[in-house]
Amino acid sequence: QSGLKTFLYIEPYEVRHETLIRVKDMQAWIDLGLRGEEFIEVDEVESLKKKVGKFLLKHSNVTIDGKQLRPILDRTSFVKYTMTRTYFLEQPERMPLNTAMIGVIITYLTQGIPREVTVDWDLFSDRIQKVPTQAVDPAGPFPSFVTPEDHVLIWQNFLKTYQMPTVAKVAVDDSLTKMSVPMGSLLTLVLLVPFAFIIKKQKQQNKSIRSHLIIVCLLVGAGFFMFPFFHVSMARPAAMAPNVNDKEAVVILEGLLKNIYRSFDFREESDVYDRLATSVSGDLLTDIYLQNRKSLVVTQAGGAQAKVKEIDIQDVSVKHLDDQPLALLFHSKWTAMGTVGHWGHIHMRKNLYEAKITVEPVNGAWKVIALEVLEEKRIDPYAKSKA
Repeated sequence: QSGLKTFLYIEPYEVRHETLIRVKDMQAWIDLGLRGEEFIEVDEVESLKKKVGKFLLKHSNVTIDGKQLRPILDRTSFVKYTMTRTYFLEQPERMPLNTAMIGVIITYLTQGIPREVTVDWDLFSDRIQKVPTQAVDPAGPFPSFVTPEDHVLIWQNFLKTYQMPTVAKVAVDDSLTKMSVPMGSLLTLVLLVPFAFIIKKQKQQNKSIRSHLIIVCLLVGAGFFMFPFFHVSMARPAAMAPNVNDKEAVVILEGLLKNIYRSFDFREESDVYDRLATSVSGDLLTDIYLQNRKSLVVTQAGGAQAKVKEIDIQDVSVKHLDDQPLALLFHSKWTAMGTVGHWGHIHMRKNLYEAKITVEPVNGAWKVIALEVLEEKRIDPYAKSKA
């Protein structure tokens, strides 16, 4: 197939422009600086990567919603490319110049999904007059090509039903932390107290209590009548909090896990931490950040982190803690399936987790305050080949 391909990945919060090219074809535009004409020697690999990366960064003419955002040279690496898979060469090796492929990934950070992205492709030569392209968005890949006469690749947002992944607080049900007090009925009960003493005293003195009984009956009736009205919300004592059943626990846990994984859709560390803080207590932020970065790395994709697309809670039980009446201890098993795309191929990572997760209400929202991972196991098809 073509010795040069270019790809445009449109994802929430970032656009990636990726180019995969045969090193020999780069000679049309730059001096490779190689000692020989047949091989790329091991000690030439790093300098060649820097030279190609710098050149393609300069020629990544990407416009997002009419603006030229700051390009980030994300990765430059030699790539093994077949019909079924691609993978990065982690260790330098001697490669034939005629077949060596190098890939460059340039990233642009966005606020969400753009309306339009264009690539003005200007790299053509006597040998390269037609460059296959592929624009990949959440709906799938859209193959095309560019030529010297038609050199602009255009992607437009036609995602009518797509919903941006968001991070939102998992709100605590008001019934757990608040109670509604019928102040009207309560006031009538308070007024009944002095009449009870008066009636008792009147009986002791053998006096008539009929008029007082009428007033008591009127107060009792008024209490029943006003019960649906004049309610005031008050903080519920922790000891009086109702129990959370397993079905409600699944909803709470699923919301928290989705928030945690969606936080990693962002690239900047500060953005990830800000989103994590929505569902994770401050003491745990760093631990969860580092653990997630490590567990969802896809080696075939050059160490890129898979973005979780699907969470499946397989089992969960909930326990109320005696010393923390509002806290819940979840013993749960779930799977997290993530993907990362490069060069037109999708790399998948799926992990199975078993963990004890403690959550409690913080300022009206559930937050993870303790986490003990009991087991983490990779279960996707590629896991078996890496014993």
